[in-house]
Amino acid sequence: MENETERIINDVRKFVEGSFPYEIYDVTLKKLGKKKVLEVFIDSPKGVTVDDCEKVSRGLSDYLDELDIIPDAFTLEVSSPGIERILKRRVDYERHVGKLVKWTLQTEGTDGKIRNEVFDARLQEFTPETIKIQTDKELRELPLSCVKEAQAIFEFPEELSANKRRRKKNG
Repeated sequence: MENETERIINDVRKFVEGSFPYEIYDVTLKKLGKKKVLEVFIDSPKGVTVDDCEKVSRGLSDYLDELDIIPDAFTLEVSSPGIERILKRRVDYERHVGKLVKWTLQTEGTDGKIRNEVFDARLQEFTPETIKIQTDKELRELPLSCVKEAQAIFEFPEELSANKRRRKKNG
Protein backbone atom coordinates (compact mmCIF):
# COMPACT_ATOMS: atom_id res chain seq x y z
CA MET A 1 0.00 0.00 0.00
CA GLU A 2 1.44 3.36 -0.98
CA ASN A 3 1.86 6.09 1.56
CA GLU A 4 0.58 9.64 1.06
CA THR A 5 3.84 10.98 -0.41
CA GLU A 6 4.09 8.11 -2.93
CA ARG A 7 0.46 8.68 -3.95
CA ILE A 8 1.08 12.41 -4.51
CA ILE A 9 4.23 11.69 -6.53
CA ASN A 10 2.42 9.11 -8.67
CA ASP A 11 -0.51 11.50 -9.25
CA VAL A 12 1.88 14.28 -10.29
CA ARG A 13 3.78 11.92 -12.61
CA LYS A 14 0.58 10.69 -14.30
CA PHE A 15 -0.80 14.21 -14.70
CA VAL A 16 2.35 15.74 -16.18
CA GLU A 17 3.15 12.86 -18.54
CA GLY A 18 -0.51 12.61 -19.59
CA SER A 19 -1.00 16.35 -20.13
CA PHE A 20 2.31 17.59 -21.56
CA PRO A 21 4.90 16.37 -24.08
CA TYR A 22 7.52 15.91 -21.34
CA GLU A 23 8.89 13.02 -19.33
CA ILE A 24 9.28 13.06 -15.59
CA TYR A 25 12.93 12.83 -14.63
CA ASP A 26 12.16 12.99 -10.91
CA VAL A 27 9.55 14.17 -8.41
CA THR A 28 10.21 14.78 -4.73
CA LEU A 29 8.06 16.09 -1.91
CA LYS A 30 10.26 17.40 0.89
CA LYS A 31 9.63 19.05 4.17
CA LEU A 32 11.90 22.02 4.81
CA GLY A 33 11.20 23.22 8.31
CA LYS A 34 7.48 23.84 8.43
CA LYS A 35 7.19 24.19 4.65
CA LYS A 36 6.64 21.49 2.05
CA VAL A 37 8.34 21.72 -1.34
CA LEU A 38 7.18 19.74 -4.36
CA GLU A 39 10.06 19.51 -6.85
CA VAL A 40 9.21 18.32 -10.34
CA PHE A 41 12.00 17.78 -12.87
CA ILE A 42 10.85 17.47 -16.48
CA ASP A 43 12.81 16.28 -19.49
CA SER A 44 12.43 15.66 -23.21
CA PRO A 45 14.68 14.44 -26.03
CA LYS A 46 14.88 18.04 -27.32
CA GLY A 47 15.69 19.50 -23.91
CA VAL A 48 13.62 21.77 -21.68
CA THR A 49 13.27 25.55 -21.75
CA VAL A 50 12.18 28.02 -19.09
CA ASP A 51 8.89 28.39 -21.02
CA ASP A 52 8.36 24.61 -20.81
CA CYS A 53 8.85 24.71 -17.04
CA GLU A 54 6.49 27.66 -16.73
CA LYS A 55 3.80 25.89 -18.78
CA VAL A 56 4.02 22.73 -16.65
CA SER A 57 4.12 24.76 -13.44
CA ARG A 58 0.89 26.63 -14.31
CA GLY A 59 -0.97 23.49 -15.38
CA LEU A 60 0.24 21.42 -12.45
CA SER A 61 -0.51 24.19 -9.97
CA ASP A 62 -4.11 24.41 -11.22
CA TYR A 63 -4.45 20.62 -11.07
CA LEU A 64 -3.10 20.41 -7.52
CA ASP A 65 -5.26 23.33 -6.33
CA GLU A 66 -8.37 21.76 -7.87
CA LEU A 67 -7.82 18.31 -6.34
CA ASP A 68 -6.29 19.60 -3.10
CA ILE A 69 -4.18 16.43 -2.79
CA ILE A 70 -1.38 18.05 -0.78
CA PRO A 71 -2.57 19.01 2.67
CA ASP A 72 -1.03 22.19 4.05
CA ALA A 73 0.75 24.92 2.16
CA PHE A 74 3.54 23.96 -0.23
CA THR A 75 5.87 25.48 -2.80
CA LEU A 76 5.90 24.05 -6.33
CA GLU A 77 9.20 24.09 -8.23
CA VAL A 78 9.35 22.85 -11.83
CA SER A 79 12.72 22.65 -13.57
CA SER A 80 14.98 20.68 -15.86
CA PRO A 81 17.50 18.20 -14.43
CA GLY A 82 20.17 20.27 -16.18
CA ILE A 83 22.97 19.48 -18.59
CA GLU A 84 25.19 17.86 -15.95
CA ARG A 85 22.46 15.60 -14.64
CA ILE A 86 22.78 12.35 -12.75
CA LEU A 87 21.96 9.47 -15.07
CA LYS A 88 19.04 7.74 -13.35
CA ARG A 89 16.79 6.29 -16.00
CA ARG A 90 17.49 3.93 -18.86
CA VAL A 91 16.74 6.77 -21.30
CA ASP A 92 19.37 8.97 -19.60
CA TYR A 93 22.04 6.37 -20.34
CA GLU A 94 20.76 5.87 -23.90
CA ARG A 95 20.88 9.63 -24.59
CA HIS A 96 24.44 9.89 -23.26
CA VAL A 97 26.04 7.18 -25.41
CA GLY A 98 29.13 8.80 -26.95
CA LYS A 99 29.29 11.48 -24.27
CA LEU A 100 31.65 12.14 -21.38
CA VAL A 101 30.42 11.02 -17.95
CA LYS A 102 31.86 11.19 -14.43
CA TRP A 103 31.65 7.66 -13.07
CA THR A 104 31.59 6.57 -9.45
CA LEU A 105 31.91 2.81 -9.39
CA GLN A 106 31.97 0.23 -6.63
CA THR A 107 34.00 -2.75 -7.75
CA GLU A 108 35.50 -5.76 -6.06
CA GLY A 109 39.27 -5.82 -6.10
CA THR A 110 41.36 -8.92 -6.64
CA ASP A 111 41.69 -9.14 -2.84
CA GLY A 112 37.88 -9.35 -2.50
CA LYS A 113 37.57 -5.89 -0.95
CA ILE A 114 35.06 -3.40 -2.32
CA ARG A 115 36.70 -0.28 -3.68
CA ASN A 116 35.38 2.98 -5.06
CA GLU A 117 36.65 4.40 -8.32
CA VAL A 118 35.88 7.92 -9.54
CA PHE A 119 36.94 8.96 -13.04
CA ASP A 120 35.74 10.53 -16.29
CA ALA A 121 35.15 8.29 -19.29
CA ARG A 122 33.06 8.27 -22.44
CA LEU A 123 29.98 6.02 -22.45
CA GLN A 124 30.38 3.85 -25.55
CA GLU A 125 27.52 1.41 -25.16
CA PHE A 126 24.62 0.75 -22.81
CA THR A 127 22.35 -2.20 -22.15
CA PRO A 128 20.07 -2.59 -19.13
CA GLU A 129 22.72 -4.92 -17.64
CA THR A 130 26.07 -3.51 -18.80
CA ILE A 131 27.98 -0.41 -19.84
CA LYS A 132 31.03 -0.05 -22.04
CA ILE A 133 33.15 2.98 -21.25
CA GLN A 134 36.27 4.34 -22.90
CA THR A 135 38.83 5.63 -20.41
CA ASP A 136 42.10 7.30 -21.41
CA LYS A 137 43.75 3.89 -21.22
CA GLU A 138 41.22 1.23 -22.17
CA LEU A 139 37.72 0.15 -23.12
CA ARG A 140 36.00 -1.32 -20.07
CA GLU A 141 32.83 -3.38 -19.92
CA LEU A 142 31.15 -3.42 -16.53
CA PRO A 143 27.86 -4.55 -15.03
CA LEU A 144 25.49 -1.63 -14.54
CA SER A 145 25.06 -2.80 -10.95
CA CYS A 146 28.57 -1.53 -10.07
CA VAL A 147 27.63 2.06 -11.02
CA LYS A 148 27.12 3.98 -7.79
CA GLU A 149 26.63 7.25 -9.67
CA ALA A 150 26.99 8.51 -13.23
CA GLN A 151 26.89 12.24 -13.92
CA ALA A 152 26.91 13.85 -17.35
CA ILE A 153 29.77 16.25 -18.05
CA PHE A 154 29.11 19.27 -20.26
CA GLU A 155 31.53 19.57 -23.16
CA PHE A 156 31.77 22.72 -25.25
CA PRO A 157 31.04 22.03 -28.91
CA GLU A 158 34.29 21.59 -30.86
CA GLU A 159 33.77 24.67 -33.06
CA LEU A 160 33.24 26.91 -30.01
CA SER A 161 36.39 25.56 -28.38
CA ALA A 162 38.36 26.11 -31.60
CA ASN A 163 37.08 29.70 -31.93
CA LYS A 164 37.96 30.42 -28.32
CA ARG A 165 41.50 29.07 -28.82
CA ARG A 166 41.87 31.18 -32.00
CA ARG A 167 40.71 34.38 -30.25
CA LYS A 168 43.04 33.72 -27.35
CA LYS A 169 45.98 33.13 -29.70
CA ASN A 170 45.22 36.27 -31.80
CA GLY A 171 44.22 38.45 -28.86
